[in-house]
Amino acid sequence: MIKKKKTFYVTTPIYYPSGNLHIGHVFTTTIAATLNNYKKLMGFETRFLTGSDEHGQKIQQKAIENSMNPQKYVDLTSKKFIDLWEKMDIQYDYFSRTTSPKHKEAVSKQFSYLLNSRNIYKGKYKGLYSVSDEEYLTLFQAKKKDGKYYHPISKHELKEVEEESYFFKISNYEKWWKKYLKEHPKFIQPKKIINELLNNFIKKGLEDLSVTRSTFDWGIKVKEDNKHILYVWLDALNNYITALGYNSENDLEFKKFWENGDEIVHVIGKEITRFHGIYWPIILKSINLKQPTTILSHGWIITPKGKMSKSKGNVINPLKLLKNYDNETIKYFLVSKIKTNEDGIFDENLLKNTYNSELANIYGNLFSRVVSMIHQNFNKPIKHKKTSNKNDENILNIIIKKTNNFIKEMDKYKIFNGFQNVIELGKELNKYIDLTMPWKLTNNKKRLSEVLNNLLNGIYALFTMLSIVIKNKSHLVIINSFGFKKIGFDKILDFNKFDNKFPLKINLLFERKK
Repeated sequence: MIKKKKTFYVTTPIYYPSGNLHIGHVFTTTIAATLNNYKKLMGFETRFLTGSDEHGQKIQQKAIENSMNPQKYVDLTSKKFIDLWEKMDIQYDYFSRTTSPKHKEAVSKQFSYLLNSRNIYKGKYKGLYSVSDEEYLTLFQAKKKDGKYYHPISKHELKEVEEESYFFKISNYEKWWKKYLKEHPKFIQPKKIINELLNNFIKKGLEDLSVTRSTFDWGIKVKEDNKHILYVWLDALNNYITALGYNSENDLEFKKFWENGDEIVHVIGKEITRFHGIYWPIILKSINLKQPTTILSHGWIITPKGKMSKSKGNVINPLKLLKNYDNETIKYFLVSKIKTNEDGIFDENLLKNTYNSELANIYGNLFSRVVSMIHQNFNKPIKHKKTSNKNDENILNIIIKKTNNFIKEMDKYKIFNGFQNVIELGKELNKYIDLTMPWKLTNNKKRLSEVLNNLLNGIYALFTMLSIVIKNKSHLVIINSFGFKKIGFDKILDFNKFDNKFPLKINLLFERKK
């Protein structure tokens, strides 16, 4: 009987095509891609979604400014993300677009269901609204200055609006939400985000959510009331399930990766955690669908000048960055130097230092030194022999320990913590070289072969872990040089794996940057 593979489904937010590309897009998508690659390596069947959020007043205004109809505008602007992910070598399964016929039809059916089940009712909205953020705010949430109201995070000016709207009865589910969070404390990560949601939105009581607009028409029309279009979050959040085939005849992927899926993870920036952490679970509950496993909220990337903004002139364009650094270097820096649960600093000098000190020195130089010593002293594979040497026992135990720690942290979606084990293993392997001094063992081939074989085993473990971000360089080492057919954790504990393998020399893996 064939054993069923476990499934893993990971998503990024769908990005606004009207905005400019910045390093934050790359950060979020790299986190999701890294988790996806890791789960694949662990034998999961995976699906990875990203995409673009293409409806709303902001899009309509941008289209008018560019003398285009909105559909043509989003057809053109959404391509910039497709092009960026190709340049970053980030491979996804779904590029979700909210203007796709499949999505629009599925969401329309859902709205009708919610209307008929009395989860949605017609009323009148009066309050503050941010066009740029596509967000309603209360007086309590807004920041007041000089008689005007501003968004507390984006600082965009808020407009007072009054219009007819359909509302979703979010307030009916407040008790359920609190109970669910209590029973599933790791549902939203990190924990401090849960406390922020409780303090800022739940304690004062959830207000029913406006889910339609009638003052513009670029959106999914409500079948029951054509002057209304669906408002951004009921439209956008549903993309995670409509892309899989929810509410369609072809729903096999939806059943496999959502209804019967093992792990579902939404990777998001902390500024949209309220929508994903409160509204989305309630929407799913109202249509009787299972909840995602985890909503993983990450911090902002800031620069030495502070949070990125046009006014400060410190917005980091990833396309410009790619002119000086390859995509693997950028992705490695983002996952190994920025903690997912905190704001992190991005600076090109830090990127360069990380490349030289870790990629070029710890990993690249280690590989080159070991393979060169093998070629200088042997012309056939060197076999593993267990020894009683304390340094040998220690390094093999470290290989096992760091690999197990890496898996443990990655299973908890703690990528930064996972990669600290990679860096530590690299340093320990270089320290082992300093302790054993293989360059002094050229007249003792037996001892030299023992040391070099241990190092080969360590390098295999190192590049197996690195492969979920540094794919191409890891393939060069493990497949092209070492001669293995594929990369996998299954061989790390087999210290005899090089008994019939003679590594090939490879030109500099990482040439130092000056």
